[in-house]
Amino acid sequence: MLKRWEQAPVFKELNDRGEEIDSRDLIGSYTVVYFYPKAFTPGCTKECTLFSAELDHFSSLEIAEADSSSAETGFETLVETGARIIGISPDSPETLARFRQKHGLRVELIADPQRKVAAAYHALKENGKSILRSTFILDRWGRVRKSWYGVKVNGHVEEVLAGLREIVGADQAINQQIAYRRARRAISPRTLKRDEVKRIITAAHWSSSCFNNQPWRFIVVDQQVMLAKLHQHLPAGNYWMKEAPVLIAVYSKVKNDCSLKDGRDYYLFDTGQAVALLQVQATQMGLIAHPVAGYDQQGFKELLQIPEEEHLITVIALGYPLGNDVFLSEQHQQVEREPRQRKELGQILSWNQYQE
Repeated sequence: MLKRWEQAPVFKELNDRGEEIDSRDLIGSYTVVYFYPKAFTPGCTKECTLFSAELDHFSSLEIAEADSSSAETGFETLVETGARIIGISPDSPETLARFRQKHGLRVELIADPQRKVAAAYHALKENGKSILRSTFILDRWGRVRKSWYGVKVNGHVEEVLAGLREIVGADQAINQQIAYRRARRAISPRTLKRDEVKRIITAAHWSSSCFNNQPWRFIVVDQQVMLAKLHQHLPAGNYWMKEAPVLIAVYSKVKNDCSLKDGRDYYLFDTGQAVALLQVQATQMGLIAHPVAGYDQQGFKELLQIPEEEHLITVIALGYPLGNDVFLSEQHQQVEREPRQRKELGQILSWNQYQE
């Protein structure tokens, strides 16, 4: 069975008009792919007719979201999904053409006489020949987001439409890990497993960079002796970092990345992108990742043996959240409990109005 988030199998087959359909052309639109056993049979006719009747609803979905975690109070939007509905069966293109004409079908019909596509989607019964009535929702990247095997026709189209609405709504929403992340300081001293730290660093390492130079470098400190030495190079205002079981030094240098003729050195930008992904992954895992600018760079570099030509861009305090924040100053306790503050979108966003 195909798994959620798995890339859907690629295929090239003829439709009922004798045109070759390349599944790679589905990228960019949501797609419902369903397999049915045989044209003109009662169940298959009903399924194809019901999907055809709802085609317009699949193509445009009203999505409403209440997002109290951002500067926006929520929105309602009509999402033009451009959804394509494709029915696949072992029938010939000629049979499918007659099937479309007789029943006025609006969905796309693809012939799979060798059952190769059905096999790739695991939509065959145990005998390897009979079609297992199955349906799949593919997202704009062509990934499987939801699947049904052994479908019963009654009520199924409504179920698929509800599934598509749920998927599109989730895709259109602000990522909740981004929305929930904030610079929290109430960090538990509880020990972090290195496997969790490695997973977070791996997420950062998937970040984009100029010519894929991957300029970021990380040193993870999780041993008490070295942590205590580094604590001596933190300013008084960052006292809370001393509770964190892990400090991550993030560094790079100009030569690690693109240097442009107009003076732009990309290593800072690209490393910043990596740190942002690190924070999102940490939030998803229920951890605080708080990067700071306040530290004695030279003191850290000497202790961690970071070469002189490297720039210590930030230090990240990493750890589990702590519900009881009594160790924080009254000022920081207040900051922890306040709602997140963001400027109005109009203050940071403008649309270019081109005039000749």
